[in-house]
Amino acid sequence: MTNISKNASVLSNISNESASVNKQEPAKKYEFIDDGEYIDGHFLTRIRALRDFDDVKKGDLGGYIESEENLSHEGNCWVYNKARVFQNARVFGNAKIKSFFVDVYGNAQIYGNAIFEGRTLKDNAKLSGNAHVSNAVVIEGNAKIYDNARVTDHAHICDDAVVCDALISGNSYIHSNASLTANEDICDDAYPEFGSEDDYYRDEYYADCEWYYDDDNDSEYENDAA
Repeated sequence: MTNISKNASVLSNISNESASVNKQEPAKKYEFIDDGEYIDGHFLTRIRALRDFDDVKKGDLGGYIESEENLSHEGNCWVYNKARVFQNARVFGNAKIKSFFVDVYGNAQIYGNAIFEGRTLKDNAKLSGNAHVSNAVVIEGNAKIYDNARVTDHAHICDDAVVCDALISGNSYIHSNASLTANEDICDDAYPEFGSEDDYYRDEYYADCEWYYDDDNDSEYENDAA
């Protein structure tokens, strides 16, 4: 009886170990092909789908990544077109990196159902939820874009800025500790550039405006009038 008990224990351990291995190693959904390029000392290789998932078909070519750490084999996440993901950047969940001139690198993360079709996502920036970023947008620093946020055109978001549900467009510049939430729409060449409350009142943000009023020049205007 003792031997039977020991054997049962051994079989149980083997079964648990096998289950653990299977859980840790999902079926691969892409492979690397003989098409690579260097960028800033990092060698990236193009990927090709091994099976159908979401809108990706088996055999479809994807973008370029540095290693399998950059793109998860789980979920429906994918790097499309000729987008590039490298260094410690991670794409997982159902996130999508699209377009032909896109770089995601540093420690940047994109996950959930987020879609990035911007220009650059880098540093420690995070894109998640149902956020959608498009056109020539740059997101860097510790910026976080999530929920149903929409960022487009030539917007630039950096530092510790947070955008949740809001719409950001045009040449808007969101920085410092700015926090934009639902029903806040920032667009075009908004003045001042949005950052901390202190930044809001700094003269430098108005200096380029044609309507900028400078008290120091009052005397010159008065002399001209005289």
